[in-house]
Amino acid sequence: MTDLMGGATPVALETSDFMKGVVPAFPGTPIGKIFVTTPWVRLLCNPWVFVGLPCLYLIAVVYGMHHMCTRPAIKFKYMVQIYNVVQIVLCTYMSWGLLPTIMNPFRLNTEFDELTEWVVFVHYLSKYLDWFDTFFIITRKRRQQLSFLHVYHHATIGMIWGWLSYTGNGNGTASYGAFINSVTHVIMYAHYGWTSMGFRNPLKRFVTYWQISQFWSCFVHAWVVLFIERIVPREISWVQVFYQMTMIYLFTWKMTYVPDCVPDMSEKTVKAEGKEDKKQD
Repeated sequence: MTDLMGGATPVALETSDFMKGVVPAFPGTPIGKIFVTTPWVRLLCNPWVFVGLPCLYLIAVVYGMHHMCTRPAIKFKYMVQIYNVVQIVLCTYMSWGLLPTIMNPFRLNTEFDELTEWVVFVHYLSKYLDWFDTFFIITRKRRQQLSFLHVYHHATIGMIWGWLSYTGNGNGTASYGAFINSVTHVIMYAHYGWTSMGFRNPLKRFVTYWQISQFWSCFVHAWVVLFIERIVPREISWVQVFYQMTMIYLFTWKMTYVPDCVPDMSEKTVKAEGKEDKKQD
């Protein structure tokens, strides 16, 4: 484990340790080498965690947005700037750790190895770190940013990566999604970091284009895996096909859609509440 966190050269897993001809059918138990030797990793990839925490996230979102309706916005300017830097560093680490070869960008039929398994696990954990995006949106009372796309993606993507790691399939070609998402986040948080310091980014629209391209590349990857991949189970590709279809639809046509159930958190609401309180007094 120390070698993995220290960035050692990938070590191929023994066939008897990880695969016996093919990856076992799922749902199953964790079969990766890290899961066998590291109990806390198994614990964090337990279904109670990767399903339970997103449910708590949704509850927190509902409570948070109603809680902030009658309270002034909290900016957290420096905390946001530090958060952007942390995301850039972490996502750069994951991008480098999952860097594919030019000849096989999708890492098709790539043997499973410890380093890839570890970095995909880190990527899974980073999905919980991403929830700070929602926290900052709510505390800054940015209703227009609390879109259905934002909440849907943040609530579901961690479950998918947790499930992949739990079934031992967060490796090989499945790591492409983690790689391209990490690269995308480096670009995104570099943009956020730049604008949080008061600068304008003339390339802002290209950041959005890149995000959409990311979803399309994952969609293409899923279909390629269906016909070519021989190691990762085919059923996993179907999960990615349907998930990326939802992301492409939402990002292309419903990116700014905010459900009516999201309350008005603007400052005028706080003032209106204050006037009502004075009248009652």
